[in-house]
Amino acid sequence: MTVGTGPRRSALPPPGPGDDGPALGAGTAVPTTPTSSTARWDRLGRLVTLASVAVLLLLCWRLRGFVTDDAWISVRYAENLGNGDGLGWNPGGPAVEGYSNPLLVLVEAAAHVLGGSALATARALGVLAAVGCVVLVFVRGRAVVGSGAAAAGALLTAASAPLALWALGGLETLPVALLLTLATVELARPDGGRAAAAGAALALLPWLRPEGLVVALALVAASEAAPLLLRRTSWSTAGRRLLLLAGLPVLSQAALELARWALYGHLLPNSVLYKSGTGELTFVLQKFLAQSAVVVVLALAGAALIGWRPRLLLVPFVVYAVGSLGTLDSANHYSRFFLPVWPQLALLAGVAVAALARARSRTAAAVLALGAAGAGVLVLPGNVLAVDGWQERYMTCRAGARAEVAAWLVDRTPPTTTFSVSDAGLLPARAGGRAVIDAFLLNDPLLQDTGPLRPAARAAIVHERRPDVIVLASRDPRRLVPVYPTERAIARHPAMGDYRLAHVGSGGGSCDYHLLAYRR
Repeated sequence: MTVGTGPRRSALPPPGPGDDGPALGAGTAVPTTPTSSTARWDRLGRLVTLASVAVLLLLCWRLRGFVTDDAWISVRYAENLGNGDGLGWNPGGPAVEGYSNPLLVLVEAAAHVLGGSALATARALGVLAAVGCVVLVFVRGRAVVGSGAAAAGALLTAASAPLALWALGGLETLPVALLLTLATVELARPDGGRAAAAGAALALLPWLRPEGLVVALALVAASEAAPLLLRRTSWSTAGRRLLLLAGLPVLSQAALELARWALYGHLLPNSVLYKSGTGELTFVLQKFLAQSAVVVVLALAGAALIGWRPRLLLVPFVVYAVGSLGTLDSANHYSRFFLPVWPQLALLAGVAVAALARARSRTAAAVLALGAAGAGVLVLPGNVLAVDGWQERYMTCRAGARAEVAAWLVDRTPPTTTFSVSDAGLLPARAGGRAVIDAFLLNDPLLQDTGPLRPAARAAIVHERRPDVIVLASRDPRRLVPVYPTERAIARHPAMGDYRLAHVGSGGGSCDYHLLAYRR
């Protein structure tokens, strides 16, 4: 069969693992008429998918109080842009790219201009994208692995409390997951899928995450190399597909780089310089595997049961696993970095789950297997109770302390006040437009010249700029027990003798995170 040019096929899903047919492999023909077994699995799959969406929305409701601190960074840039103050960290200040999701910032800025909430817009997009992932896994995934496996994948996708958590977090995580899943599932189809649809989805990835082009090109290479090398497609057909699949993302990245150079004079956002190569080698990967081991093992087992093209579902996971090596574990609780690959892993895991059900050859066994799969996710280390407990502590302690200090700055300091802070998210965004020095330099154009600095060097820069207020995170509200090495260095700097403690911000409950505000 010539990839991408074969005869038009029925939209009805073929048998697959969990149906009354074999696993779908490369070149497997799609039947033009449904069997009674396929129709039965289709009906069951739709019901499971609807139930999965309901599960996801219930998880979102349970975790609705969560907003990550980093989301406020994008909000600050979006509000500055919407207010006509440019793309700077401080209103009217120098242009700097401290965010890593330009498309989301632009959407948030548009919402702000129209009188809406930038943060609420980001959270709504996250929830809609999460629902889209669940539906996409079944609707497009059944042509890849069969209706039974796709239904199991939809449930495994939806039953992830971390996925619901980050849908509400206010970042680009779930829109990236939706686009990556759309492209991967499309390319994993027996005929290679629609190149235009997959290419368009991949083209948006660089505008949402810095690694977008790398993931896109790796996926395209894995999808298109084998048919060409095995002469299953002609050079002309391969050229047309590559023009869409690789050409669109490359052109998109080129447009982004031109805009980046014109606005900032550099080609890499600050986040790439700040995080790459500054963390422990395998810490991020180990955290993800510890929280998702059951699904990863099932996904690997599922990959062994299917043909080469459906195994493309593993490619994003491999790319992210390699990319996580040495990456700083920042804003990554419950594996936000890896979440874009969760729907693809869930779909592969659904193959193994449905194969177990098929071994019993009973629908009741299939339903039992699906229920067991969902329950398995709910009791992982990232289960809903653990995630909910973590987000409540986070919002009560950390977000609570930041909001309290922001209110103190607004009430007790003049609008011309300059302050420094390390956790530069919610606090700067709600400090009434006061100028902020990011002690980590993530939101500072200087980072492009210096690259990542040691804590002592950062502390020296903070004190050289002589902020009116220095805010330090402490594990004890009565005395400074610094949370970060940079804050320890700031506190030990000789110029700290010019500052006196003026306010302590503490969240409710029993917290080990407090903000101590020192005034010059």
